Amino acid sequence: MKIGDLAKLFGVTTSKVRFLEAQDLVHPGRSSSNGYREYNETAVERISFILQAQSLGFRIEELRRVFAEGGGYPLRCDFVIERMTIKLDELRSDIERTCATRDRLIERINDAQARVRAQEQAGVTPRPAHPAAPVSVARPQGIVSLKQARERSTGRQQQRGRQQKREVVRKNYMR
Repeated sequence: MKIGDLAKLFGVTTSKVRFLEAQDLVHPGRSSSNGYREYNETAVERISFILQAQSLGFRIEELRRVFAEGGGYPLRCDFVIERMTIKLDELRSDIERTCATRDRLIERINDAQARVRAQEQAGVTPRPAHPAAPVSVARPQGIVSLKQARERSTGRQQQRGRQQKREVVRKNYMR
């Protein structure tokens, strides 16, 4: 099979096939009559495997190691299953880190919103600031301190904040 036919078969460009050759993942033969690349059935199966593995998140370096450690091609099924299981564990770990980051972000958003509401209830116009930056505000008339203003509305704010946090988390988990 020629490179154009092979590329068409898998829906990739000929440059993708040449790239896989350059990465030493595929080894075509040469036609003696015209010098064109000729891909035998083993090369076609190997390219199929590579493209499927890439769609599952395997990188070129990982595939190179798989072929080097797997004892050639075709690869042993138990070896492929082991590599896929390792990839799945890596994916689970990435998802856990991403979820933890999402939870911290939700918490920071809720904290910033609560800070803005507290300022508004205290009669202070909120100023744009980084959510983690300390807030210094002028004291409104009739209130001895900002701490007292916060204490007056803390119960209501805490209740609303917890409710909003639950709603945000619920919405994000429903996606």
